[in-house]
Amino acid sequence: MVGMVQKAADEGYAIFFLTGRPATQEAATLGNLTSDGVGVDAGYPTPTTLNDGEDGLFTKPAIANYPAYLQSACADELSQGKACTTVRYESATRAHIESLGYEVVANFGDQFSDLVGGSADKTFKMPNPNYFLP
Repeated sequence: MVGMVQKAADEGYAIFFLTGRPATQEAATLGNLTSDGVGVDAGYPTPTTLNDGEDGLFTKPAIANYPAYLQSACADELSQGKACTTVRYESATRAHIESLGYEVVANFGDQFSDLVGGSADKTFKMPNPNYFLP
């Protein structure tokens, strides 16, 4: 995967990392990406600030920290005092990225839940022998 990310970056594609991991794990996730030689801004010629301090790594925030796009997309869950489902969070975040002027041409995920909800031209299921989310 690292080689593919680097090749896409070399071809000029913007790279975003979107995970259902909680924001409390963002530092560890960034550390993993960096130790693998990728880093958050792998697809950018310069470090990126998208909107309100966002960078290329999206982790699932606590409800109190939902940005406006998640407050809107997850209004039903929030009205019941519940967090956004991971599927809705990931699809809403892809839609948010597109609203910033990007086209999501490929979406790679190790869980089928990573690939549903639209806002991607193509989806690719990656194998993960370690765990499966039903």
